[in-house]
Amino acid sequence: MPVAADAHTAQAMATLAVPVHQAVAHTRDAPVAYAERIWALFHLQDVVRKAPEGLEAEVVPVLGRLLQEPRLGTKRQDLFLARKAAEVLVSLAGVPRPDLARGAWSALMETLAVTRGLAHRGTAETLGSLPCLDARVPQSPAPAPGGGGPVPWDKIVQRAGLGASLRIQRQGRSLLAGNGNGGRPLVVKMARADQDPLELAREAAWMESLAGQQQCFGCRFEIPEPLRFDGGHLVRPTGLPRAAPDGDMLHPEGWAIAYLAPADYFVYPNDPLSGRLPEPEAFIEIMGRAALLFGALAAAGIIHEAPIPLFHNRVQRHRRRDAGRYEWFRGGRLDRWLASCAYPNWGPTGLRDFEHLIAFTGPPLHFYRHLGNHFLSLLLVAGSYFRARDSRRVGQQPNGEPVDARDLFDADLLTRVIEEVFRGYRRGFVGRSGEEAMPLDAGALAARMVEEMGVDRHMAEILRATDQAAMTRADFESFLRRRGFPASRIETLRQGEGDLAVPTGPHLGGFNRTISLPELITAVETMAAACVAGRYRLRKAGKAGESGMTIEGGVN
Repeated sequence: MPVAADAHTAQAMATLAVPVHQAVAHTRDAPVAYAERIWALFHLQDVVRKAPEGLEAEVVPVLGRLLQEPRLGTKRQDLFLARKAAEVLVSLAGVPRPDLARGAWSALMETLAVTRGLAHRGTAETLGSLPCLDARVPQSPAPAPGGGGPVPWDKIVQRAGLGASLRIQRQGRSLLAGNGNGGRPLVVKMARADQDPLELAREAAWMESLAGQQQCFGCRFEIPEPLRFDGGHLVRPTGLPRAAPDGDMLHPEGWAIAYLAPADYFVYPNDPLSGRLPEPEAFIEIMGRAALLFGALAAAGIIHEAPIPLFHNRVQRHRRRDAGRYEWFRGGRLDRWLASCAYPNWGPTGLRDFEHLIAFTGPPLHFYRHLGNHFLSLLLVAGSYFRARDSRRVGQQPNGEPVDARDLFDADLLTRVIEEVFRGYRRGFVGRSGEEAMPLDAGALAARMVEEMGVDRHMAEILRATDQAAMTRADFESFLRRRGFPASRIETLRQGEGDLAVPTGPHLGGFNRTISLPELITAVETMAAACVAGRYRLRKAGKAGESGMTIEGGVN
């Protein structure tokens, strides 16, 4: 039996039992009301650390009610209050008193399920910051030494084992060559103009490293086979049969890598142009397996940094601190969501574009945010699959009304995909599936995704006068032409005279505003935090060896 609480602990409990908004209304002094609660939480955390036997069981429901108070989470101070309350619950979850430990975890999981806004964010970030990886520091595989000289195209083809009659096509900045017999195509991937060629060499090193660990994943994951020349992976191909793709955007020295890709390596799960949009059951399987692979790599400390490109503001990326990239935890507008989903870095063969793999070494909160990027990317592509059923229906109607494509969606199928994404990721990251209930209402999330992703309400981005002034006239006119401006109107525009509304959507949210689908951010917070918490709990219980996959080749 716990001993009676001392006066300070009793006072802290009494303070926390009164919701902060009630205290503010009573005292008319918000800073004092928040300071009192922060003091109370620090005191309880000190008690948990020094003398948890002195705590009454009521401490858990008091903290749970504080976090789940419907009016908590609307003011900036609520974020800090929620973080501290969640920290105390995490501390309680580690005490040698089963009543407190079990209750604390239940309160945290329930808070993830029922709260929104800053209270939810504070709880999710606290759980997401738990140390859940192995103690060893991962390292990226070193690029193979050697190579780097000019290599004729014929020699590359010979090394690939292909004959003379080849079909050549472009795929982004890569050239693909195949003989049409269903075998593995040859890919020559060129370095970007601003890219360190060693990044490409490291991508080939990741391919070789992961290829030796395929059995660890327990599912289909076809990894390309990089080709070596004079011992290394980097080449400077000469005599290419077609002009290099996007030539003016490529490295001036012509660096590249060559590899043999799986036959379906460039098949996308949401691509209407190929005529190969997968059937619903196949789509569910591809999405769940991709989630598992992202999760399994993350459990080994290997992060894919770009499942899809995500931006808050593409047009201003050259002058923003974040380079226009989307920081999902801020909940801002998501720029051109359908365009971002066009070529996801996964498909029927598994994951791809290994140049975006890193061995993670940063703080736990940043790790949690990477997991959030994975979930956000998977959920966005899930929505884009339905829009791909008729990709012509996009934008605005002739009368100016937004295109309504909600009839393309199947809410039940989307619900199943959401559930499979979470189950797959949790299995890959934590190592177990089916033990815990889905931490959110997938059906409710699917309904909101249909409502917002199915109607193109937000089409405009603003080209600020400042950004226009930074362009040459030729760049300015090219920018507008690519976005559908007629030549007659472009001729009449005076560059830099004022802001221009440019129809580049659909976006999720109005320009410079918050995301129009905040439920998506809440879901991402929930899923990422639940996975981190699940792996942390198993490691604390001494079951790390059976809780996740260990991929030796990529982190030694």
